[in-house]
Amino acid sequence: MQSTPALLHIVGRKQSGKTALVIAIIRHLCAKGYRIAALRHSPHAHAVDPEGSDTDRFVKAGAQGSGLVTADRTNFFITTPRWQDKISQLTNVFHDCHLVLIEGGIAHGREKIETVPEGETLLCEADQGLVAVVGRSCSVQDWPCFVPDDITGIGDFIEEKYLKPLISGAVLAGGKSSRLGRNKAFLELQGKTIIEWVLKNFSAFVSLVKIITNNPEEYVHLGLETSRDIRPGGGPLSGIHTALSVSPTEYVLALSCDIPLVGPEQLRRLLCAYPGNDITIFKHKNFEPLCAVYRRTCITALEELIDHGEYRIIDLFPTLNVKVIRIDDGDIFRSINTEDDFQYIVKNFSG
Repeated sequence: MQSTPALLHIVGRKQSGKTALVIAIIRHLCAKGYRIAALRHSPHAHAVDPEGSDTDRFVKAGAQGSGLVTADRTNFFITTPRWQDKISQLTNVFHDCHLVLIEGGIAHGREKIETVPEGETLLCEADQGLVAVVGRSCSVQDWPCFVPDDITGIGDFIEEKYLKPLISGAVLAGGKSSRLGRNKAFLELQGKTIIEWVLKNFSAFVSLVKIITNNPEEYVHLGLETSRDIRPGGGPLSGIHTALSVSPTEYVLALSCDIPLVGPEQLRRLLCAYPGNDITIFKHKNFEPLCAVYRRTCITALEELIDHGEYRIIDLFPTLNVKVIRIDDGDIFRSINTEDDFQYIVKNFSG
């Protein structure tokens, strides 16, 4: 399971363009809504908190670390000597980010992109952590190569390899469609079934998708992995619980199979906000638990509710960290329970 946030080093020789590349990547990914943190790694000792400063005196008195909080930022001074310990603490500091870019830190095995000046050879050619190369005259065959100006290509590579794998998708298809009289997931809408439109919306944001259903035989033709409710009887909460329990990722984007009016714009808002939260959820007049991001930290609370016959999503909130996203248009969450609902979807669906 990939950690959150993802960590990626940008390495290379002096004056090879590392800083410029880090800045360009930050701008590109932040423009897409991702939350990015950046560090600069140096092998040398530096007096960032100067001798005799208050923060220096705190450390000399025995503090394990210190910090300086100013009007616009907070600087941390972490005294642990081992790089692994520093990274562990920093991922906690940046827990609400998707990615931490680290300029430098060339040690073997850490995942890295190397910047290579024209005419130079790779420093990390034998490094199992090397994942890509950036340079104007690269001729290596074993790694993806980008020219420095191709920030879109570099950004897309990072998004596919490091950001999408942080979260998986779950289509909740547990409803019985009793009022409609037929499986609403397979209603036809502009040449595709409802569930196919929902799956299409997932594809740009998550690493993989599973279908949560107690009738897996009905969904075999979609070619996706299915899972039955582990603790049946809890309605959508049972589906969310199962999605988290079988997920290979820490976070899961859960979406009902019958709300095709929710599109990429709304999913992007969820995907930009979820890091560090147990639940990231829309609210119009009501909460929208069938279009939300859940973290595996919810599993215990979900099990407790299901075991006690309590199936309201808001009953999870008191014990968890919940990010609420206000939204003006509640009609996009309209699900299909009746023929009138379906006709409303048909009329308002834009594809």
